[in-house]
Amino acid sequence: RFSLEDMLPRFMYVALRTAPMPQKYLSMAELYG
Repeated sequence: RFSLEDMLPRFMYVALRTAPMPQKYLSMAELYG
């Protein structure tokens, strides 16, 4: 179903291009998610 070999390059691509977020916003997402 999932191929780790296919997922890792995509994850790296997205992780490197995502802007950093302050801890405040990340903790808000946990509370309201």
